[in-house]
Amino acid sequence: MTDRRGFLRRVAAAGAGSALGVAALPTTPEADTELMPRDRSPSADPDDRPPSVRVEDDAPYAMWQYKATGDGYAATSPINVVFPLSSSDRGLPEVMSVLDAAGWQRTPIEYARYAWHRERETYVLQQATAAESFYGRTGRNHVRCWELEGAVSMQVHEDTPATPNHGIASYERAQRRIERLFDDAGWTVDGTVRFANEKGPDHDGHATVIRP
Repeated sequence: MTDRRGFLRRVAAAGAGSALGVAALPTTPEADTELMPRDRSPSADPDDRPPSVRVEDDAPYAMWQYKATGDGYAATSPINVVFPLSSSDRGLPEVMSVLDAAGWQRTPIEYARYAWHRERETYVLQQATAAESFYGRTGRNHVRCWELEGAVSMQVHEDTPATPNHGIASYERAQRRIERLFDDAGWTVDGTVRFANEKGPDHDGHATVIRP
């Protein structure tokens, strides 16, 4: 199998958005269009700062989500929201409870995706997911989450309408939506950390940091 670090460098600007096949699709609830400011705290990284996390072994956060292939794993979408929780009494259940309160679906139609667990040196299946609707006929915001080493890593994206498959319409708009939900729930949206995981159509490598 290809050396993992070399593989990560090659896939940092590559990969495909997740897609899924659906039929007889219901209407998706209209999303809140109010977005959080891009730089809402002094700790937000300027766009020209070099990445703080270049490979996933640099930090407790995941940096990519992966799909299983015939001979390993391939990166698909970047992690773009992280929750440092090791010094708090909150964890993945409390993170997901914010989405529950917003009426998101916890068992949407989706693919299996994985993240690298550096302590176990293996890929682990998503531990929690949520989406604004089950199918997403007209598009939806969709997240997958992993709790690793006292931090939750969240992959957030806006799906295109299912026709019948989803593509990625935006990472940034979904990221702003999550910022708004957690800000409204009393969490602190605390700037960004820069990852070497830029990816089209609009992820610039800045992962939002959200604290209890």
